[in-house]
Amino acid sequence: MTGPGQHDAERDQVLGAEHAEFALDDAAYLLGALDPERRSAFERHLARCQVCRDRVAEFGELPTVLARADSSAWQPEPPPDTLLPRLLRQVAASRRRRARRIAGLALAAACLLALLATGGVLSWQHAHQPRTLAMETVGPNSAGVHATVQLIPAGSATRVKLACGYPSHGSSYPYDHAVSYRMVIFNRRGDRFDLGSWTPQPDEDVQITRTSPWPRQNIGRIEVSDDRGQTVLRLRL
Repeated sequence: MTGPGQHDAERDQVLGAEHAEFALDDAAYLLGALDPERRSAFERHLARCQVCRDRVAEFGELPTVLARADSSAWQPEPPPDTLLPRLLRQVAASRRRRARRIAGLALAAACLLALLATGGVLSWQHAHQPRTLAMETVGPNSAGVHATVQLIPAGSATRVKLACGYPSHGSSYPYDHAVSYRMVIFNRRGDRFDLGSWTPQPDEDVQITRTSPWPRQNIGRIEVSDDRGQTVLRLRL
């Protein structure tokens, strides 16, 4: 047998499910927004649901209040005449600031590139600067004679730049006349090439530049000899 308590529970369960279906219809009902079929169903529900009746009663005056309300109060005020010029000025100022930032960054980048390029050029020049090589003296006739050589690449050839100093009048000079000197270059196979001769005066430093037919890596040695054929300076490479 089922008692009164069970019937009440079943009724409450059914009413709860029905209330969930119509819980959001109270405002639409008051504003007349429900279609006729839905409105009839909601009114049947109102007869059984105290919660929905209380809500409808609570907001029952809402349609009248809305009808009496001045619609002009809901219209937004037009913007002031100064609003657009002010906004345009702000946009222009923002663009100017952005342009200055971009110009500053571009200038900084250009300076950095210039520094890097200058450093790269200086490093390249330092790496490719011809070395100054000192020639060694050879034999008794080399007293007071000294020289340095720079080898400068020139395509498939090599320019030989010789800076040479000679004995002074007060030195023990083995000759009683002005001495001529000759520079000869040898490749790594032993082939010989004459780079010409010159006749300096005592105390005179001479700088001469001659061209070797071989590239730098093929040069084996350079020799300077006096006019008696004696080698006085030598550079081995």
